Amino acid sequence: MPRLKPNERRQMVKLVRAGMGKKLAAEVFGVSRQTVWKWCKRAHHRGRESFKDLPRRSKKRKITQKVEDAIVALRTTFGWGTARIQQALFNIPKFMRGKLSVCVQGVSLSRTSINKVLKEYQLNGYGREEKAWKFFRAKESDELWQLDIKGPFWLHGQKYWFPVCVDDYSRYLLICERFDHEPTTKELTELLENLPRKPEKILTDNGNQLKLKWKQWCKDNAIEPLYAHPYYPQDKGKVERTIRNVAEEFVNLLIKFPE
Repeated sequence: MPRLKPNERRQMVKLVRAGMGKKLAAEVFGVSRQTVWKWCKRAHHRGRESFKDLPRRSKKRKITQKVEDAIVALRTTFGWGTARIQQALFNIPKFMRGKLSVCVQGVSLSRTSINKVLKEYQLNGYGREEKAWKFFRAKESDELWQLDIKGPFWLHGQKYWFPVCVDDYSRYLLICERFDHEPTTKELTELLENLPRKPEKILTDNGNQLKLKWKQWCKDNAIEPLYAHPYYPQDKGKVERTIRNVAEEFVNLLIKFPE
């Protein structure tokens, strides 16, 4: 598209202000609608309006190649984050300078700028060891049970909890009881003892109520206790799905229709 002259841009803005649509103005002057929007926006200010092109000057780069190399050297040598690299670029102890292949001092940069450099070299973020997640899948009934607690939820100013237990293989609902307090280890084990059979393994989260006493009860009943990975509810996906069903089909209805 042709570049408009300053007087043409001025005339275009005048026509738009007089009521011409921006789409029609773009067709008349042979430019894109983005160009019309640009000059209308630039002309909307106090003082003398100018429709000349702004000078295009190359910006002086603040982060030189030597500074980039110093950032990379600090990251690879010490494994520091952006905050410590920021401080080191300004003033690093003398005994550390000898460990660096490149060192600059007196440079003040933002942590965002440092992170951009690290990102270019794919050095940003925290290096974490890859974990091979262990998936719990049973091949037959009573091989593995999943246990979790739903709650608390409020009903007429009272808190309630639901311990829920399902068989991993068949998804059979084994336990679904209501408590007006957070169930203790003893109460959970009593519910399990009332069942006619026991599992080989039982999977729970890492709650405080499922620690020493829980391990001892499992040992006494020849059950292997398994614990889900922290912040990874997919490990207990079957019992979590059962809890969702209990919430949608019973708890939420009980809250809306208490009668």
